[in-house]
Amino acid sequence: MTSFLSGPGSWGRKFVRLAIVLAPILVFAVFALPRLGSFLVFEDPLVKADAIVVLSGSMYERELEAVDLYLAGMAPRIYLFREIADSGERELMRRGIKLGRAVDLQVEAMEKVGVPRAAIGILDEVDSTADEAQHVYDLVTGRHLSSLIVITSKQHTRRARLVMRRRLAPTGATVIVRASRYDRSDVEHWWRDRGTARFTLFELQRLFFYWIGAAD
Repeated sequence: MTSFLSGPGSWGRKFVRLAIVLAPILVFAVFALPRLGSFLVFEDPLVKADAIVVLSGSMYERELEAVDLYLAGMAPRIYLFREIADSGERELMRRGIKLGRAVDLQVEAMEKVGVPRAAIGILDEVDSTADEAQHVYDLVTGRHLSSLIVITSKQHTRRARLVMRRRLAPTGATVIVRASRYDRSDVEHWWRDRGTARFTLFELQRLFFYWIGAAD
């Protein structure tokens, strides 16, 4: 009787080879995948700085963190990014129709909770973290800033820190990256929520491309 594992082309040998290939993948899935969300979170110790920069990507979560830090005396000024207008909004503006922009609502909300308008600066619209880093570089060199607190979402902190520090390295400025406490994403169980899972996988992809030099 032929053994299940006999013969060079038997199903038994193919199964063993497949198991050898899949074993490391399964080990990775069991031990690494659940930790991917928390891996993306990297914060610097919080110290006082010359300014707070809020990266684009939220309506109020990141902005509220900046407000709290400002009111706690961690920095004397907050900078927000103007959001990108879509083609429809640009067409309406071309026709002379004035619309309230998201950044206007953010500034209004920040004023209502105690931040003076004079302490809020608006930076030009951007469409990537690399673009934000360039604008922050221009801000640092133009205003001779020596330190910044950069506010973003939890899963964006690791990549934002890498991009900002690399771009600002020639300036010698200290970059302190912090996640907003109002970001309620459960990074320890990132796969349970569709939005958190989508953001986590997107950041992992962007971080991978950054590491291999395919994207900023």
